[in-house]
Amino acid sequence: MTHPQFPDLPWIDADLRIDSHVLADVEAHALAEYPSECCGFLFGPAAEPERLDEARREVNEADKYHRLDPETFPRTSRTYFKIHELRAARTLEEGAAAGRPLKVIYHSHCDAGAYFSAEDAATFAHEGLLTWPADHRVIRPSDPTE
Repeated sequence: MTHPQFPDLPWIDADLRIDSHVLADVEAHALAEYPSECCGFLFGPAAEPERLDEARREVNEADKYHRLDPETFPRTSRTYFKIHELRAARTLEEGAAAGRPLKVIYHSHCDAGAYFSAEDAATFAHEGLLTWPADHRVIRPSDPTE
């Protein structure tokens, strides 16, 4: 199946397979950042659209933006994540050029379900169109103190 907006990028609507070491790294990332939301990118070979074999952690810049302008950015990393947009755009371009595209943007929800929230939709889609040519996944870490 292909995504109508990105028909040449089959991983956006694919049943993705995440290598076990990648899944472990994403889980470790979420636990390390808790109680802040973590975020990052998942990559895989272009020739294997459903395979994810690399994770790259990104810095959640929500607190930085909140400190600079709390009126425009009222939420902190506890309930929001912000990826550096220029770095994300460069990562998308570099991955595609190398045959290892950025296939998934992931982030965590702390003490909430692993669902694509209204805030996520507002950030990553506009009028039903994806902002970035990648799939989006939400993970839910358990409280590491439990």
